[in-house]
Amino acid sequence: MFPYQKVHELNRLELSVYKYIIGHTKEVQGMTIREMADSADVSTTTILRFLKKMDYNGFSEFKKALKKNSKQPIKVQQNPSVEPIKNFFKLVADQEPFDKKISQAADMINASELVLFFGVGNSGRIAQYGASLLSSYGIYSLPIIDPFQPEPFSDRDFTKTLLILVSISGETDQVLAQARYYKKNGAETIALTANSYSILNQITDFSISYDTQQNRKGHINVTTQVPIVYTLEQISDRAYHNMVDQDGNNFTKHVTD
Repeated sequence: MFPYQKVHELNRLELSVYKYIIGHTKEVQGMTIREMADSADVSTTTILRFLKKMDYNGFSEFKKALKKNSKQPIKVQQNPSVEPIKNFFKLVADQEPFDKKISQAADMINASELVLFFGVGNSGRIAQYGASLLSSYGIYSLPIIDPFQPEPFSDRDFTKTLLILVSISGETDQVLAQARYYKKNGAETIALTANSYSILNQITDFSISYDTQQNRKGHINVTTQVPIVYTLEQISDRAYHNMVDQDGNNFTKHVTD
């Protein structure tokens, strides 16, 4: 119902409407537009603007489509934690916009002499996986293990370095500090987050995000990292094939010359 490309063209308020709908599908089916606006803390105008961008002529038409889409037979009780993953793969099924982002990230990797990965907590472990994955393809990459590592006293030249930052919220202080430090010293930066409007997305050179409601247990963010793992695997595979194709072209050119 919500194509990937159109979701990533939404502004902050429209994105909050999208997140509310996918998190409260059953409730929305029985709501008036005013009730939904109050629950989602947006205006009715914002909801109608969102629906127009999704090619619905109004709230009534949207609710009919939502009810029709929800009438799939359910054989087993679904685990709520599966829903964000299902929504992500539905979005990337519209391949072209997502594929372009994968290609751009891979090109940035191929243009770098060193790729660094950084994250904190669970995201730190995903960052370590990303560095290991890229290294297995023969691309020089390392994880930054210590999130509290102090900055060097003197500036460094990181103009041939790419820093990939993994952060669900995109708001973690240590991640933002690393992004600013490496950018200040010439590195290019990529953010992988679950929040398109995070501070991290705004200060990095490039970002790939999947927007979903975040799942917290107390102060711990346990939002699924499956979309980021999938994204890392796609980027690594594309960067590897770019490298192989480039080596093949160079070999052909050398033989021809």
